[in-house]
Amino acid sequence: MKSFCFRHKTVLLIALTLGYLYLRGIGDHGLLDPLEGIHASVGLNAAARGSSLMPEVGGVPYAGKSIGFWWLEALSLGFFGWGEFAVRLVPALSGLGMALASAMVLGRARPRGARLAAVLTGSMPLSFVASQLAAPHALYACLVTFALAAFVRAWEDRRHAVWAHAAAALAFIVQGPEGLLLPWLCLYLYSVLTDDSASLTGPLLYGPGVAVSALLVLGYVFLLYSKNPMILTLMGYRTPVFLPSLPLALPMLLAGTVPWTGILWQAVTESWPRNGEDLLNPEGPRLFLLLWAGIFLVFGVLMGDALALVACLPPLAALAGDRLDEWVEANEILRVQSSVALNILYIALFLVLGLPVLLFGLPPFLSDAWSSILMWAFFMALVALAGWYYARTRQLVKLMRNVSAVALMGLLPLAGAFDLVAERSSLHDEGTLLRGEMHRGDTLVQYAMNRPSLFFYTLRSSELINAPLVPGLLEQPTGSDTALHRLWGGKGRAFLLIESEQTLHAPLPQDVNVIHDGGRVLLLSNRKTPLNAGALHPVSADVPFR
Repeated sequence: MKSFCFRHKTVLLIALTLGYLYLRGIGDHGLLDPLEGIHASVGLNAAARGSSLMPEVGGVPYAGKSIGFWWLEALSLGFFGWGEFAVRLVPALSGLGMALASAMVLGRARPRGARLAAVLTGSMPLSFVASQLAAPHALYACLVTFALAAFVRAWEDRRHAVWAHAAAALAFIVQGPEGLLLPWLCLYLYSVLTDDSASLTGPLLYGPGVAVSALLVLGYVFLLYSKNPMILTLMGYRTPVFLPSLPLALPMLLAGTVPWTGILWQAVTESWPRNGEDLLNPEGPRLFLLLWAGIFLVFGVLMGDALALVACLPPLAALAGDRLDEWVEANEILRVQSSVALNILYIALFLVLGLPVLLFGLPPFLSDAWSSILMWAFFMALVALAGWYYARTRQLVKLMRNVSAVALMGLLPLAGAFDLVAERSSLHDEGTLLRGEMHRGDTLVQYAMNRPSLFFYTLRSSELINAPLVPGLLEQPTGSDTALHRLWGGKGRAFLLIESEQTLHAPLPQDVNVIHDGGRVLLLSNRKTPLNAGALHPVSADVPFR
């Protein structure tokens, strides 16, 4: 064991560092809405009901296809208990899996480049963000990366095709048809461009791999057909998303690849085919990596889901690791210096132009995390400074090692940003209080809000008054101020959740009991609680609560 650890000390150090960064604090803060609220609530519903084949949120059907992800969420909740750590564990492990799979693309042929690819994948903010949210994006990207990495390895040893088939079939169970079709599309386009049909038919027709794919895909389809055929119908529709489409997708990709954007761009331009001879005689897997990144980039933009772009990061990281390792090995100083110079230029432009735009156009929910964002910007500047120093002094090995270490350290303030944002936007405190206060027959109401995480914390569905619809929820119950008036004046006990600055459109019929004042959210009731948690305060219809 001592000999093994000594021979693989760099790999172990990278694995331990990424493991700490990706698993640190995932259970310390509440759920962010609505993305995490939806997926965590579906997973909790699956854990409580014992099935993820009929996704629901608070008794309302959810039109989603991430069955495999919810099943894993339910399994994690059953093992680790009811908490945020359980619903974020699978995405965090998936982020680590992406880093591992990007290293597998290069394998033992370029061990130093493989290690750098893992660091690049793990230290990019987009990979980190996707792995910190209770959502299937990181798991889907992880499975697709394993599938395509196995395709690359299968060109040398066909036995790896079994893992490629298995990972693609599991991506289908997690994401839907695109999880299975896009990896094979990458391989098909590669075989057409290079006029090499064996690169497709070899893995595709490998008997054990075909058997694994047929077993998983046909078994899953038959299970859905017998238990919930509606999911099969939804397979042909776009999955509901919660983020803006094209206006945010490409800027998010550019910002999400910092601090490696310039190096990634240099690797892409250096690997781009110059003529037909380059296409017919590609150098290693570089053309395949370019196709892989391009197809998933287009898919993420067309789907209108910015987080789906995370699937195109591992091939870019593998390409950059391969190129940098080749340049260092051949001692091509000018190529390394030009890539570092381009990277420094991009970081400088991002900090000089991007931070002021972010400052003046900062979304309200990010305002509390501004200190952590500035600290992250400091680390990005440090990456640029270290890159300049090692490139100027021609210390290429130290460049790859030390700049990577600084980039990994930059994830620490990003983790702090998640904590600060969650303190403002999650309903952890209110939900935990309601879990102990509510009894059978009580009514839970959200006014001008729609926080699906409330079901996760309380296991109770809520009535929505003047609240926006969440995409993907079917038969979502909503009401107007009149409905609120009727609920409030009834004989039962009603709990009202409302933002502190929200103005009521109609007065409440009586004084209310302030159960909890969280600063940004108020929890009110029309009856005194058994614990007498608050005092009675009159509420006006003309002014906000604060």
